[in-house]
Amino acid sequence: MVPQNILLGDKRMKFLIIQRVRSEVPIEKLATLMPAQFKYLDELESKGKIETYYHLIGQQGHMIIADVSSDEELSRLISEDPLFFHSEREIYPLTTRETHKRYLKELLKH
Repeated sequence: MVPQNILLGDKRMKFLIIQRVRSEVPIEKLATLMPAQFKYLDELESKGKIETYYHLIGQQGHMIIADVSSDEELSRLISEDPLFFHSEREIYPLTTRETHKRYLKELLKH
């Protein structure tokens, strides 16, 4: 998991999550899992845990920006997804441009 201090002191952590459904998942299974996932994502969005959601056009997948307070919360958010066992994910920690500039400025002093 990503260390909690990855964002250099920010209390909230943002992650880009790219999720793609495995091609071998039968359409009948998706017919039950997709509505459950949409409900789950709606709940997360209403709680402020999802900042942005986009469907990946031409693919059976999506990307979200998750806004969580810890790596444990991120792990829980991912593992409770109804499609957890039927998809692949890429997860990237995010930081703001300003935070990145501060970090580089500090790094280049040494």
